Amino acid sequence: MGQGLSSSAEPADLPRSRTLRDFRPLALTGEWPQSMKNSFHIAAAALFLCLFFPAAAHADYKFCNRTSYVLDAAVGYSAGEIWKSRGWTRLMPGSCETVLEGPVGGGDYYVFARSFDAHKGSIKYFSGNSAFCIVDAPFEIEGRDQCAMRGFDSADFLKVETKAGAEWTTSFSEASEYNVEESRVAGAQRLLMDLGFAMKQVDGIAARNTLRAVQAFQRSANLAPTGSIDESLLNELASRAIAAHRSVGLDFCNRTSELVWAAVGFESGGEDISSGWIRIDPGSCRKAVKGRLAKDAYYFYAEAVGDTGAIVTHNGQPLVWGGDRPYCTKPTRFEIRGRERCALRGYDEKAFRRIETSGKPFIEVPLDQD
Repeated sequence: MGQGLSSSAEPADLPRSRTLRDFRPLALTGEWPQSMKNSFHIAAAALFLCLFFPAAAHADYKFCNRTSYVLDAAVGYSAGEIWKSRGWTRLMPGSCETVLEGPVGGGDYYVFARSFDAHKGSIKYFSGNSAFCIVDAPFEIEGRDQCAMRGFDSADFLKVETKAGAEWTTSFSEASEYNVEESRVAGAQRLLMDLGFAMKQVDGIAARNTLRAVQAFQRSANLAPTGSIDESLLNELASRAIAAHRSVGLDFCNRTSELVWAAVGFESGGEDISSGWIRIDPGSCRKAVKGRLAKDAYYFYAEAVGDTGAIVTHNGQPLVWGGDRPYCTKPTRFEIRGRERCALRGYDEKAFRRIETSGKPFIEVPLDQD
């Protein structure tokens, strides 16, 4: 699937137009561990930057979603001499939301967006090559360097050049180039498919089969079967998809008072793969593998770290969770194929613990301090 990102402003001078395209590599598909989410991009992603004729508008920076996916978006910007990153703004298909209030300062802003976890299949990204710090929860972070050392994750943001003093809108789009209404319909179609309702395709057309699926969902949710595709329907669909998402997969739950980083190992197509790191805040849970657990076993390794990034000790012992199956890792985010000859290939090696799924669709792994 292709994607596009367009930015528009209403400058206070002569009308003009400019287009910039920036192509990104193909995304992998399938049920991949969540820790790989910042490593892949959608096929043939394109950035479109256009400047249009002036129009009266309140001076804010807005994001608009013209895709069939529910998106979570973040923005990076300069505040004087300090770089900041802020997220997350939830963008329903066909909607626009303000991400920064007040006049646009001009110059370079940076944007990042990802499809929300509850969609089936791999997570889709709008990303570039400029690193900013993020966390999974809502955030506002000063500085963009040494993210991991400061206990943050990081993501590669895409640069957007703006003009000062005018409203600026960045729109996220797919190759289908949906308009607002088509995006809303396509979003409903995708969420219906996520929930298992009979949908042949996602095309943004409110044909008879789509309206029947909408009515079937409304009846199942004890709603009036109007067939109307509006904001309230999308919100209800998204809420049901989130609940379904939480009931399957592999979750790590940090029951300590320390920040924990975790990694998973698994077999795919006869090949061993290790993937990390997954940031798990104290007292929180993170999904490591999304979707129903399709394998007989998974493996994991986790370690608690302090403010300096070093592994903390508890009762005189390193606070780690591991086992006896070696997998390759490295200090930064990774996805490594094969678990042999780690050192010779320039990797570290950690001993991972086996998790038997026993046919269960969902497993929660507690990371306890004792």
